[in-house]
Amino acid sequence: MQSITSSQPVASPIEIKGTASLKNGQILFGKVNKVFLNQTAEVQVGHQKMVATLDIPLRTGVKYWFQVQQPIEGCVVLKALDSPDLNVSGLKGTVAQLIAHLGIKPEPAATKLAEYLLTNRLPITKETFQSALQTMFIQQLPFVKCI
Repeated sequence: MQSITSSQPVASPIEIKGTASLKNGQILFGKVNKVFLNQTAEVQVGHQKMVATLDIPLRTGVKYWFQVQQPIEGCVVLKALDSPDLNVSGLKGTVAQLIAHLGIKPEPAATKLAEYLLTNRLPITKETFQSALQTMFIQQLPFVKCI
């Protein structure tokens, strides 16, 4: 894994103040909007923008996967994840990358669930993903949209 560090001495972070909705282990897809001369960058995750000091090279306009790490003193730490080498673009490629990051088998049910979570911008952790799959299976809920 690659990491992004903040200007404060913590373990591999982008610091985000006031983001109580982010949870440890959550996986996010964000875009680097601007890279500044002092090794900092503006990163956008959804509608939220944050400034981070970089210790790895990230490119402007490129989207990266980040994982929320243990909060430290009211701040959330994001770690840049290596993108799997998948040659699929668009939503299908994003879904495939998410499933790979979660370490889940790319079965049709997992793919549909990942697509739903990404499309609706819902928080994603490996535990909640597996729990949702188990609940849907146990309750025999459909993995496709019912009309």
